[in-house]
Amino acid sequence: MLTRQMIRNGLIVIAAIALCVWNIIPPEKQLRLGKDLRGGVSLIYTVSIDSGENASDTMTKTIDALRKRVDPDGLLEISMAAQGRDRIEISMPLPSEHVKVLRKKFEDALAQLGKAQVTDARVDQAVRTPGADRDKAIAELAGGSDRREELLKAAAAKYDELVAKHAAYDAAKTDAEKESIAPQVAAAEIAYDAAKKAVLTTALSAEEIRHVVNASVRRRSIVEGKDVIELPSEREVAEQRLREAHPESGKDIDRLLGLYNDYAKERTTLDDPNDLIRMLKGAGVLSFRIAVEPGKYPQEAKVRQELRERGPQNVKASDVRWFKINQIENWITTKAEAEAMRKDPDFAPSLGKLRSYVVGTYNGEAYMLCWDVRNARLTPAEGSWAVASARPGTDQLGKPDIQFEMNANGARLLGELTRQHVKEPMAVLLDDEVYTAPTLQSEISASGQISGDFDEEEIRYIVRVLAGGSLQAKLSPEPISISSVGPELGADNLRQGLRSGVIAISLVAGFMVVYYFGCGFVAVLALLVNSILILGAMSFAQAAFTMPGIAGVILTFGMAVDSNVLIYERMREEMLRGADLKTAVRLGFDKALASIVDGNVTNLIVCVVLYYTGTPEIRGFSIAMGVGVVATLFAALVFSRLIFHIMLAAGWRKTSMLPMAIPAIQRAITPHFNWLRWRYVFIGISATYVSLGLIMVFVQGKKLLDNEFLGGTQVTLQLKSDGHGGHVMMKRQDVDERVKQIARDASPDNELRKLDFAEVFPVEPQSDGVTSDRFIIKTVAENSKAVLGALTEAFADQMDTRPPLSFTGSNAVGARAIPAFPIEKPLLGQNIDRPLLRQDVKPFMGGVAIVLDKIDPPTSLDQLQARLRATRETADFSDTLSRTTSLIPIDGSDNEVKSAVLLVQDPSASIFDNEAKWDSELKTREWALVTDALTKETSPASVHNFSATIASTFRTNAIVASLMSFVFIGIYIWVRFKAPRYSIAAVVALVHDVLTVLGLLAIASVLYEWQPTHDIAARLGLLPFKIDLNTVAALLTIAGYSLNDTVIVMDRIRENRGKLPYATSTIINDSINQTFSRTLITGGTTLTSCIILYLFGGEGMRTFAFALTTGLIVGTYSSVAVAAPIVWSRRFDRDHAASGGGTPPGAVPAV
Repeated sequence: MLTRQMIRNGLIVIAAIALCVWNIIPPEKQLRLGKDLRGGVSLIYTVSIDSGENASDTMTKTIDALRKRVDPDGLLEISMAAQGRDRIEISMPLPSEHVKVLRKKFEDALAQLGKAQVTDARVDQAVRTPGADRDKAIAELAGGSDRREELLKAAAAKYDELVAKHAAYDAAKTDAEKESIAPQVAAAEIAYDAAKKAVLTTALSAEEIRHVVNASVRRRSIVEGKDVIELPSEREVAEQRLREAHPESGKDIDRLLGLYNDYAKERTTLDDPNDLIRMLKGAGVLSFRIAVEPGKYPQEAKVRQELRERGPQNVKASDVRWFKINQIENWITTKAEAEAMRKDPDFAPSLGKLRSYVVGTYNGEAYMLCWDVRNARLTPAEGSWAVASARPGTDQLGKPDIQFEMNANGARLLGELTRQHVKEPMAVLLDDEVYTAPTLQSEISASGQISGDFDEEEIRYIVRVLAGGSLQAKLSPEPISISSVGPELGADNLRQGLRSGVIAISLVAGFMVVYYFGCGFVAVLALLVNSILILGAMSFAQAAFTMPGIAGVILTFGMAVDSNVLIYERMREEMLRGADLKTAVRLGFDKALASIVDGNVTNLIVCVVLYYTGTPEIRGFSIAMGVGVVATLFAALVFSRLIFHIMLAAGWRKTSMLPMAIPAIQRAITPHFNWLRWRYVFIGISATYVSLGLIMVFVQGKKLLDNEFLGGTQVTLQLKSDGHGGHVMMKRQDVDERVKQIARDASPDNELRKLDFAEVFPVEPQSDGVTSDRFIIKTVAENSKAVLGALTEAFADQMDTRPPLSFTGSNAVGARAIPAFPIEKPLLGQNIDRPLLRQDVKPFMGGVAIVLDKIDPPTSLDQLQARLRATRETADFSDTLSRTTSLIPIDGSDNEVKSAVLLVQDPSASIFDNEAKWDSELKTREWALVTDALTKETSPASVHNFSATIASTFRTNAIVASLMSFVFIGIYIWVRFKAPRYSIAAVVALVHDVLTVLGLLAIASVLYEWQPTHDIAARLGLLPFKIDLNTVAALLTIAGYSLNDTVIVMDRIRENRGKLPYATSTIINDSINQTFSRTLITGGTTLTSCIILYLFGGEGMRTFAFALTTGLIVGTYSSVAVAAPIVWSRRFDRDHAASGGGTPPGAVPAV
């Protein structure tokens, strides 16, 4: 008969399973794989570091703050690593295959659009093409559009008129003649510009489409009188403007937006690098500035004009600055204003004036004029102050806002600022963007709010940015490089790993059924429920499964099986004593409870400590294992017990197990061995192999560490063109073999020998995950030039070499001879003294234009751009990566560029601010880069040194986490067992196991590398094992398993000890013997899984599986041979014998 308690527990179990299943389905969308299992997107950013700053400290703080902002709990498996002095590599898992297909369709369509893109420079290039080639260039640029071809021919005719007028002007001999022709030249220039503009309106650009799809889809509502008016979204406005600008491209717009919408529907949070890029934008720097009111600044007209012509960075003013307004649309309060803004983006100044602000526009963006003097601003330059806390809130009207509180110094400084400017508008800026500008009604200091029409996502973003801390060293606005990298394990190794995992779980389940009969089926059901609970919880938390996370799950399954084994072994003991099944079930669960709880709680302590002290990578492991611990307790103590109670209520009265059916097995697994008699032998054995292992660790030294810990060199190989618009393809295995051959051919003391352990990753691989035309090779070798040279030679048949180029001035000596010009005017020709070049260069105002004239031999635009980009990415020129650049052909075609102009803009080195700095840091520096990139023979392989992902901060955190774990575990066991000996025994066994496995890894590496033992080591599957993040996860797993094993033995010692204050040798020996069957079964099943993983999991899993396999053996041994003897003391036996005691009360002899 079902009791009320059984019904209640049944409902709880059904609800928990249903909730988790609902979270899991569909698994391809709900369950996330980390980048080491699925592959990932790698983003390279530059960090602007001032000359007086410590680059290492700045990079460490930058990475720490970015991690807190993007992935504070380490659930998304986003890794960040410093590369060189001023670059950061940020990696995230790739989206699902379905999402990737949809995204590729959209990106391919945009790429095709880009190839056929009609730009200002391409129109100029086409109409300047000489002779009969002009018609061909025009037809090619028209792309089959008769209307566009007609307009291009009209533009060509206007260009011819312009050339003729310039020729007449140049031929004029007197000033009077020139003066009479000048108006005709000006009219011809205006006519040509208008004709060119007509051409540009016929073609879409990829940038225009991206602007539309990146715009917000949220609609705002405003109250006007009694009416609530819904305004069109930012995207709807942008799309309408795009259609009005390109009336002939309606079908193309529909097609491209349709492809994007299909892709957007399937995207999930951070399934796309664009989400990560958005979260990384801005440094989280909060500042306050008093806004300039209309009529209060005498030079207002001048700075407005300079903003329109030069942009906000190139305005010459020392007391005011222009700042971009974040979403000017949010400032609209009436339908009339919304309509005016929709029709005319330049309506923003009028909108600003209505609200007593000075607002201007540049390139379609709105900017507010604010004071830039000390008594009218609060920025990091005013002193050390910070935001103490930030949280979502509501304003006086009930609208959502962001509320923040300042620290003590910030409150004082803000009070001083606002006290002087009551009744004036104060702009609140985040990352130099104006979010709101309320009029100060009174002094404010300790707290404030950022108000505006924010949605929940914007509020979460701003709060997270403020709470994560501001970065004084800002990231580049956009990543300088985006690439999709294949799984670190390789798709082939991943498949082998998953297959071996399925085999292992099947064998374990089969064993449980064969050994425990009907109870085994219950254990398999409990394991299934445990899996559902773990998957459901991980899905609910949006946590990614990674190798460290899977390590936690493996440990969980081992402990889940162990929990059932503990219960069943207790049941068997009671049944052998004559108890009926119902009593055996009750006593089995009751007596196993302490061991199950203690073993899992000690692991939970490790999880909590690692979560609060570890890096995000280790937090991922701690969360996965923590979820597993809770799921194990639920499955073992609630679900399994419920199933047994239901079966008993249904009339189940008898069961058996293999040892009960075959008594010989029972005798074999219940020894009567005096373990403590051999304690000195055990101590000697342990001391010997731990010492030997540590010696090997010291012998190997840094050779034992993977490049994640050491740093080294990274080379990107681009294979040659196949002559059909694509590239030659290779498989990862073939590339890996060539790399290893370099190491085999090198002399023993040559650093190239380190290439034998290099990692090879395919970039943007094909569907098989291993075939690509581009590969990243990472090695711990630090001589980047030697590595690049060797790889270039090894792949000479698969790569195109690039010959040195010459051009006018390429051998120039002295700054004056360099063909580089300041960009001070809006048209290209006006800056380089070639008036017929009419390209718009306003975005590069204040920068430099380097003329590459008469390039020999002529080279394709793609090749020129690739050479410049590769050189810019080297360590020698990494400081130039954040600059905005563009290469414009001015003679020849895209396939054969004869002359070109390189445009470069750097706001920190503007000609308008400091000419000497512009000359030394921009002009001279860029010229050095150009000559280095183009005048030397190069290969399409880029190289740079990379730093360790685990720096000193990580090592410190790892040590702190280990020590804190040991301390808390020791305290818990001390309290539970009421004696310090137990806690010392547990911690010593833990340290023993970890040191032993480290030693075995080192010994395996030595055996593999030493020539006499190399063949034997290879046959055993040994490799030159390296310690990386996966190995760290394996060591943590071993620590957890060993701890669980030790606690179970000590729990039986405590039970047998009864009320005695100590444990005698008899009690300890009996306890070990009584738990021996459980040790064999749990250790054997888990060890079987690890051996299968080692044999069939592939090389990518080999280090991980080796560490787990050896760790399980050592952990089982240490529970008996290391921990148990520490619990015992000879004095206890002497005291007990002196008191005339025999077998202590409560001691249960081995059966």
